[in-house]
Amino acid sequence: MKNLNLVALPHFVSVENLKNDEVKALIKRAEYFKKGGAVARLTSPVYVTNMFFEDSSRTHTSFEMAERKLGLAVIPFDPVHSSVNKGETLYDTSLVMNALGIDLEVIRHSQNEYYEDLINLKQHQKLNIGVINAGDGSGQHPSQCMLDMMTIHEHFGHFKGLKVAIVGDITNSRVAKSDMELLTKLGAEVYFSGPECWYSEEFDQYGKHEELDKLIP
Repeated sequence: MKNLNLVALPHFVSVENLKNDEVKALIKRAEYFKKGGAVARLTSPVYVTNMFFEDSSRTHTSFEMAERKLGLAVIPFDPVHSSVNKGETLYDTSLVMNALGIDLEVIRHSQNEYYEDLINLKQHQKLNIGVINAGDGSGQHPSQCMLDMMTIHEHFGHFKGLKVAIVGDITNSRVAKSDMELLTKLGAEVYFSGPECWYSEEFDQYGKHEELDKLIP
């Protein structure tokens, strides 16, 4: 991996603050691994736990598979049998994980921007733990967005000037919100389609809503 421009991010919770060169470096690294690139040996154990407070099969399994392929030590977490059910806050749970030596938390939660309480602490002890957002409420899904970016890059090799349509229930799609933001930042032209009841005017800053039959040509 000597020729890769590696990116070190303290957290991965939103595409909002990702710079274009960081996006491209992450895509390049992912393509390297997809082609069978070697995983660097860790000099010391890295512990990760997957905290999914919403049901998930594909995302949860994808994260665990990736973690194991990267050589991380996966520590099980079952929210059904956790102290969250006794009123423990997400911060308190993370504080315990931090004290136990967990390095990374992958979290899916129904609360929008739940991660703000973990990474921008003002009244609590700072956590020495990385947070990866696997989906927050109706907010963002940055890892699946990056998968979309990688797929587009594999097919076209660039983003600037591409016309990309996002079709469906856009209002309730975390991935759609991450995609529209990052695609616009990378220079693509974004369009939307689907029932207007599934669209919000807040997305007008990223693209135009059209009927699908008019949009395809």
